Amino acid sequence: MEAKSKIDIKTFLDDRPLSLFQVRVVLLGLLVLMLDGMDTTAVGFIAPALVADWKIARVALSPVFMSGLFGLAVGALTAGPIGDRLGRKAVVVSSVFLFGFFSLASSFANDLWTLTFLRFLTGLGLGASMPNTATLVSEYAPARHRNFLITFVYAGFAIGGAIGGVASNILIELSGWRAVMFAGGVLPIALGILMIFALPESIRFLATRDDKSLAVHSIMQKLAPGVLRAGTVVHVSDGVADSGSGKVAIIVGRRYLVGTVSLWIGVFATLFTLYLINSWLPLMIKDAGMSLSDASLIATFGQAGGALGSLAVGWCMDRYSPHKVLSATHVAAGLCALCIAATERTFITTSVLVCAMGYCMNSLNVGYVAMAARFYPTSVRATGTSWEQGIGRFGAISGAAMGGVLLATSWSFNAVFAALCVPMAVGTVAISIKSIFAADGPSADVPASSIEDAATFARE
Repeated sequence: MEAKSKIDIKTFLDDRPLSLFQVRVVLLGLLVLMLDGMDTTAVGFIAPALVADWKIARVALSPVFMSGLFGLAVGALTAGPIGDRLGRKAVVVSSVFLFGFFSLASSFANDLWTLTFLRFLTGLGLGASMPNTATLVSEYAPARHRNFLITFVYAGFAIGGAIGGVASNILIELSGWRAVMFAGGVLPIALGILMIFALPESIRFLATRDDKSLAVHSIMQKLAPGVLRAGTVVHVSDGVADSGSGKVAIIVGRRYLVGTVSLWIGVFATLFTLYLINSWLPLMIKDAGMSLSDASLIATFGQAGGALGSLAVGWCMDRYSPHKVLSATHVAAGLCALCIAATERTFITTSVLVCAMGYCMNSLNVGYVAMAARFYPTSVRATGTSWEQGIGRFGAISGAAMGGVLLATSWSFNAVFAALCVPMAVGTVAISIKSIFAADGPSADVPASSIEDAATFARE
């Protein structure tokens, strides 16, 4: 009897050059994150126009900022386990439709509390889409390019934020802030329709399901036509056995606890800082004496710097110790904050320093996503990545809220940025602890279930 050949998907992807099929997955992921970035940062860009249009105090916008971020947290925490059960594609496509629809609805809001509620619902979709997109991309990426491809996709968030800043400035001048929300709804809905047909499910996820052998072989043929033969056994070698525990119980279990907690603390500190800046920077700059147009442009430079940082950190993490890269970036971000606090506020100086700060902060944000995707095995990767991002969103909520408190208590522009050194120091300590005690995820004791489809595939 002829022995069945076996293919380990992880080794198969790692040993082959990147195919056009994989590039398509990456580009669709990039588009998701671009629209995510445009929508998440939109409220910060329209804030000055909202204050003027509704004649409200700037601090009155705090519930709008925090409700959206709370939705992001809830979406991230709940969507990961769902993605590990139902699949990455289903969650990504559904979440894109969700945030598109409610962003569109936000353009018709006529009072603060309606907008607050709609931003929460928008946030649910935004929070669900990001970690599952990162997981899907990581599960098609060869190991040698994985960090770069994940951070390349996450660079879309900053690119979208930068494009959103420029577009917001134009749309507000032409049609008012509602046009920004309208565009932020129509574009995701169009992308969602495209992804129904163009985005594949994760092959690693499918390979852990005993009833998905035909789907696995269909994708394998697209990745490398002719590589499979009748009787081929396709399996995943980086899974963990299902002990009956929940997905969350695994990532906080003894084997992963130190790494998980370190990632949570580091990303909490990162998003605390990032969203304090994203939420309040245009208003703080305007209050410091610059024009609304200058404030929007400076904030856009921060997003542009973030896009560059997102790309650079992936390249660095693929070549050097990821922990050292993130630790050094935390330190650099703290130094940027000090420089912003200490220098004279001219348009050029502030633009350059905010760009550098954006470079560092978005490098950290996407770097933590890449590290989580690398740390957890296939069977809990979406849960681990989404819970890391969900915990980070509570940092974002805290940062947005703290920004409102600091402004309400008359903290100066300089004092706010000087204080941001504290969360950056906390992040440095957290990532250093992980590098010492939990540098890599432990290897699985038992591989995920393999898929055998000899007769069925031969008949097809």
